Amino acid sequence: MSKEINALAIIPAKTDSKRLKKKNLRVIAGKTLVEHAIDYVRNSKYIKCVIVTTESEEVCELVEKYDEIVIFDRDKSYMGEREVADVYVNVLQEMKNHSVYTRYILEETSHVIGIQPDHPDRETKADDLLEYFVDNKYDDLVTVNSDGTRNGAVRITKKEFVESGMMSRRVGSYLDDCTNIHSEDDLLNAELNIKNRK
Repeated sequence: MSKEINALAIIPAKTDSKRLKKKNLRVIAGKTLVEHAIDYVRNSKYIKCVIVTTESEEVCELVEKYDEIVIFDRDKSYMGEREVADVYVNVLQEMKNHSVYTRYILEETSHVIGIQPDHPDRETKADDLLEYFVDNKYDDLVTVNSDGTRNGAVRITKKEFVESGMMSRRVGSYLDDCTNIHSEDDLLNAELNIKNRK
């Protein structure tokens, strides 16, 4: 199956959150939410490249210690309460105009997997989600909570739909009952979940 999956991970790590200031830089279980997202994707055999997109110098400094991660400066027009799919589309469109290296990555990519940092206690592995996506021939897959509510912790889409800006119609869902960080209590709950798994 690995020949069918050559995934590009995008971690949107803005720091302009309104409810919980700089939440993606908050530390739980010894790491920032951004670092939890990076660790999540680094455990995948299918993810060949990781891009962190941010407007924050603090996030850039944090991410620079990881050699294999590409940092994209996030355009100010993609800040605020913007649909995250727009961010993924913007990254792929920018890759076409970036370095030879990023154009090569884009050519080799089969799937785009968006990883939201504010869900640090994910229960499902990225590779399990990618295999489920391919096995079920989905065009788009999002994670959901146990009540069926879309949580957006992970979203997988075929590259061609992201690259063209046309998001797919055939959407699947997969249970991952993780915490969506919006408050101090959410941070504490997610940290407890992470510690209980060890």
